[in-house]
Amino acid sequence: MGERARFDERLATIARELLHEPDVQHTVQRVVEAAATHLGSEVFASVSLVKKRRRVETPASSDDRALRADQLQYDLAEGPCLDAIWEQETFQIDDMTTDERYPRWTRAVVEQTGLRSSLSLQLFTNREQNSLGALNLYSTRPGMFDSDVRGDAMAFAAQAAIAVSSAATEEHLRSAMSTRTVIGQAQGILIERFKITPNQAFTVLSRLSTDSNVKLHEVARRLVETGEVPQQQ
Repeated sequence: MGERARFDERLATIARELLHEPDVQHTVQRVVEAAATHLGSEVFASVSLVKKRRRVETPASSDDRALRADQLQYDLAEGPCLDAIWEQETFQIDDMTTDERYPRWTRAVVEQTGLRSSLSLQLFTNREQNSLGALNLYSTRPGMFDSDVRGDAMAFAAQAAIAVSSAATEEHLRSAMSTRTVIGQAQGILIERFKITPNQAFTVLSRLSTDSNVKLHEVARRLVETGEVPQQQ
């Protein structure tokens, strides 16, 4: 079996494994571990994810040097990972000591981590979808990311994006289901205690939420946990 066929086989196995991870955190941790293992012995990986209000953070990395390189981008507001996320492209640096696109960042990365080359690839499932984040690859070796490694990394990033998107969707659905459950339980308490209808019970919870400036599901959770109806302001 050729090297290309072996990589494709490994990628298919990794893709199946990623879809069985229980949540986003476990998924991205598996992504960086697999990337570091299969894209080269001198490759360090991290995943940057877009959170609320366009905040970017790194929830997982295979090496502290990759994590530090990411954090310097966030602190300095410049770097290839940020451009990969917002400009929907792949950004590559062959040698940080000579690249002039991100002078503050490259200088700090070389001084603090010894990294010399990088490759950042946006994570997305289709061009119409907002960016999920980026897969970031680093190496202490200049010119690490040649055309072969870059091609493998792009295929890997595509599978990682699907897995992260699926995990995020499942987390959202589980959270929504949990919220509906606790609201239903709170309604049941109000129905039994005050002999009112389900709609009236929901109205009471909504009014309490508005008056106390506390989210509806949090009002419901407190009622379920304490059995006490919050006092209206």
